[in-house]
Amino acid sequence: MCLNLLKREIVKEKVKIGIIGCGGMGGYHLNRMSFCGLFDVIGILDKDPAVKKKADFRRIPFFAPEDLEKFFALPGLQAVLIATPNDVHKEYAVAAANHGLAVLCEKPVTMSCADLQEMLDAAEKNGTLFSVHQNRRWDHDFLCMKKIAESGMIGHVYKIESKVVGSNGIPGAWRKVKSQGGGMIYDWGVHLMDQILLFKQDTPVTSVKCVTSYVYQEEVDDGFELEITFGDGTFVTITIDTNSFVKVPRWMIYGMDGTAVIDTFNSKKGKVIAVKSRYDAKLKGVQAGNGFTKTMADRSKGTIKVSRLPKITDDGLDLYRNFCKCVLEKTPEKSIITGKQLMRVMKLIELSFESAEKNEVIKTNF
Repeated sequence: MCLNLLKREIVKEKVKIGIIGCGGMGGYHLNRMSFCGLFDVIGILDKDPAVKKKADFRRIPFFAPEDLEKFFALPGLQAVLIATPNDVHKEYAVAAANHGLAVLCEKPVTMSCADLQEMLDAAEKNGTLFSVHQNRRWDHDFLCMKKIAESGMIGHVYKIESKVVGSNGIPGAWRKVKSQGGGMIYDWGVHLMDQILLFKQDTPVTSVKCVTSYVYQEEVDDGFELEITFGDGTFVTITIDTNSFVKVPRWMIYGMDGTAVIDTFNSKKGKVIAVKSRYDAKLKGVQAGNGFTKTMADRSKGTIKVSRLPKITDDGLDLYRNFCKCVLEKTPEKSIITGKQLMRVMKLIELSFESAEKNEVIKTNF
């Protein structure tokens, strides 16, 4: 969300936070945290000398990686944001927890379930908050579709398609390096998987099939198609493509009594079509290619109802608000990003890579 659309919070006490890694995403957080009124950024740690200029301009103390202990010793420091390459999230998160600091880590939280467990264990051992910037839980398109699915307005939902495509290739720098957690499964897949699992928090995943693409011939995936089956039979397809020059619907949700579609990230561009009458006495067939069909013909208008998408007004700051509240009240157990949720996403990521490597459907139950 653009800064000019954010509403500055008026709070009695701000959380004193330091940023570890202030490049692209770290700089994004620096701007938002400075603007939203919930945080006081009191230190920046980074290995890039260019970031020092950014810190100096804002009169924020700057630290090199070798000065980590001095960074942790900043007077009043309560929390850290970690926005480094993915492969070093764990070491900074564990170190911060051992210093009694709350952690807000960029996604993906890390690169394996084992590493994530170490991070969660460190936070629990020290009684500190551990949260992850799964910000797309508050995307209006996702919230809109989740609301439709839960409302029953299209009946029982049996299939979901979640797609993000573009034609600009994969991000550069470390995001093209496999050892640092590059590739689109980690970059975008983690968001879309997190969203889908929130549709089905109490329903186990029973099978996973993933196919990855390497169109750009990098060492990391530049796209993938993931098929997920849940225990109640719901079938989900997640698609990422970075070489698509034609846009596709961001969401399609199929229910027994209707279908919902959102064209883009803008939740105002889409519609819900619900059935009013199953029997269509005025159904006319159509010539479809070299044949005739009634099965695939459009229904007559009297049998369906076309509605606008539900309105979503969330401002995207709930994650920040919750993080600050948990820090100030010392209630890490009230985090809206839970360890169980994070582990479930990481498990799905691991199974996706396993399925792609083996070229087979992975049977599971989690």
